[in-house]
This record gives sequence, structure tokens and C-alpha cells, in this order.
Amino acid sequence: MKRLCFSFSLYAIFAVLLVASMFPTSATAQATFTAQVRGVVQDTSKAVVPRATVTITNDGTQVPEKTTTDELGRYIFNGLAPASYTLKVEVSGFKTVVRSNVVLRVGQQIDLDFTLELGEITSTVEVTAESTLLNSVSGALGTEVTNRYIIDMPLAGRGITELAYLAPGTTEVPGMGISMLGGTTFTSNGQRYGTAEFRADGALTSSPEGGEGGNTTVKYQPLIENVQEFKLQNNNFSAEFGNNGGTVVNIVTKSGTNEFHGSGWYFFQRPQFDANSFFANRDGESKGDYVHDQYGASVGGPIIKKKTFFFTDFEKTRDRSPNLIVSTVPTDLQKAGDFSQTFNADGTLQQIFNPNAGHYDADGNWIREPFAGNKIPSNLLDPVAMKIMNLCPAPTQAGDPITGRNNFTKNVIGSSPGYHYDFKIDHVFTDKSRAFVRYGIIHYLDDQ
Repeated sequence: MKRLCFSFSLYAIFAVLLVASMFPTSATAQATFTAQVRGVVQDTSKAVVPRATVTITNDGTQVPEKTTTDELGRYIFNGLAPASYTLKVEVSGFKTVVRSNVVLRVGQQIDLDFTLELGEITSTVEVTAESTLLNSVSGALGTEVTNRYIIDMPLAGRGITELAYLAPGTTEVPGMGISMLGGTTFTSNGQRYGTAEFRADGALTSSPEGGEGGNTTVKYQPLIENVQEFKLQNNNFSAEFGNNGGTVVNIVTKSGTNEFHGSGWYFFQRPQFDANSFFANRDGESKGDYVHDQYGASVGGPIIKKKTFFFTDFEKTRDRSPNLIVSTVPTDLQKAGDFSQTFNADGTLQQIFNPNAGHYDADGNWIREPFAGNKIPSNLLDPVAMKIMNLCPAPTQAGDPITGRNNFTKNVIGSSPGYHYDFKIDHVFTDKSRAFVRYGIIHYLDDQ
């Protein structure tokens, strides 16, 4: 039976961001995936420096954003996309200070102070070597996984949910695969499984918990090549989270930059390179002629430099994978109506009865009569049923030594072709007004 599976995700938040952009960046709330930089500008005597101009520039897009320190020398930038930035502080009477390679992660909130030296504004002091930036504002705990790590890790099926196990305290649930429920079948810090909340670019991609004791299901995941980084947060959530009771997996997708960049990939699997499964090998079953191919490409860059950017990817999957079936089929004796060698687990005969014979006992109970020798007479065997019974495959092994169960093993090849597509556009109206629109689609057939 073939099943058509179709999923799409449209983050039409263009209008929401446009409305939010009418307010200064320093006044807007922190989003679930964006970063925040704040700090104090002071001179060498520790006196604060008001009305200093602080500029933060995205190294990839070269789009700047400016603010001015207040009377206490404070500045703040909210809503920053996770990326690498360069900060510059300048004010009359002091040397300009530039700090490059300030890398911001998912939901990171940092304090970054500057000390200015007396001198001409045309003189520049470059800060190149300082300690690693710490999340000094929020007490939230989590594990960040960057794009390079995501791409380089060998992942079966290239699913991002498998990387959740990189976080301390995250474990697998016995008897459940990582792909079940869309990828929420893990436990984190003792929380109940199937309750994780997944977000992509701040938008929920998992369903809410279905009432008390319910589970969440991930409805959409971007391609591995489209994930810039993600953060698995499992403690001390801030107020913007709380849709579900479990862990939060916060995913940020890639955006285009001022330069064109692209990638291509091809992953394949063939039986010549794989070992047979234990049970199939034990029963003499071949590995099967299966095929698994995943190939695609991504490209991103500017539509209008320093203004409008795009990123898109496409992946096609051809999957004919083996599925080992272990089952119980009738033996030749049973097909002929002979159940004299059919036993229960305790070794007793599994008695069969004649449906057309019996009697009432003294208490009025109907007593069935067993077949003599536990065999159905040939004259009672329906010829049509016998032909149908002969369509059942023959046992491939003896099965359980007492009951004879699980006497059939077969590698069945199932097909699941499909494709996955993502497209994202970012546009900068002003240094305080931005918007992006993202569209994704997953389409596949499943006849397993």
C-alpha cells in the first residue's frame, strides 16, 4: 500500500517583523532564537562615556546597525541573527575601538564592555584577542551545535534529531527509534519523553502536547545543509518558551550573505558495503538488492548587496531499504490439517475442536468435541481454503523448539522516494527594520 506524505512550512512572519521594526531595536523584546549584545562604554579612568556611537556589522551581509550610549554609557542590541559580527565604538576626543570576530550563537545574551583611550577619533584601536564570550545575562542551560559539526557528523538518514544525544543528560528511550514522533522520542534531564519543543527560526515546528500524558510531534525539519546551528535547551527557560513541558530544540537556518556560496552532496548505501543482519544471516536470508541515495545542492547569496539576500536548497531521496520480517507461518502438516505436532509453550498439545460436534453436559454447558489425534479429517477440509492456504510461504527455519513459532524470516525491500526543498529571503529596509520569509516543502511516497 502506498502512502503519500506531504508536509510544508511557510513562516509568513514578514508582516509581524515589519510592524516590530517600527520600534527601536533597543526597545524590542528578545526573540527565541536571536542574540543580544549589551555593555558599557567607559574611559581609562572608569568614567562612563555617554553619546558614543556603537556600530555592529554582520560580517556576512555587511549590514550595519547603530545605537548611541545613554547617560550611563550603556548600549544594547537586540534581535541579532546568530552570526559573526564586528563592533565599533567612536566618539569625539577618543580613539575609535574596533572589535572583530564577535560570534553570537542561538539565543545568546552577552555583556561586552569597551574602554576608550584619549586621542583622535581617526586613530583606531583593534581588539583581536580576548576571552571566549559567555552568556552573562541569562541563566538558561543548553548545548550548542554548529553547522560544521552538523555537516561533518555521520548521520543515518541525515536527520538533525539524532544530534540531540550530544547534549549531557539526553538519553534514548528503550524500544523507540529516534525518528518516531518526528524526533521527540528522547528524554532530557529526567523529563518525560516525547515532550520536546522544536523551533526553526523562532517558529514552532512541533505540535503542542496532546493533553495530560500526550506527546509532541515534529511536523517539519529543515535539511541538514540548511541548518546554521541549533541549541538544545533543557533548563532555566525564559518566558518566551513553555509551549511544551520538555526540552527546547532551537534551530536557526542559513541566510544568504554578500557573497555567493553553495554546496553539493551525495550519500549512498549499497548491500556490497553492508553486513547482513544477525537474524537474516542466521536463517540464510540474503541482504536484498536495496538502494539508498541522498543527493542535492544549496546556494545562497545577494539579490541586492547589503539589502536583499536569498538561500535555497534541494535534496532528492531514492530509498529502497530492507525490512527484516520475523513471523510465524503454517507448516506442511498444519496446511494438511494435522495439528498433532502443534504445542503450547508449556509443552502441552494445542488442542483443536470440531466446530460441528459437541454435546450439553448435565449443567447445560456446551462441551466441544476434539478432533481425534488432533487431525482434521480430509473430508472436512474446504478445497477453496486449501488453495488459499497453499499461498502461504513455507517456513524458512524450525522456529521455537517447543511451539515452532517465528519459523519464517524474510528481507522485504520497501521503497520511499521523495524530495525536500527550502527557500528563504531576507530583506533589510533600514538598520532597524528587517524581515524574512521562509518556505519549505517535504514530499515523499511510502509503500513500506
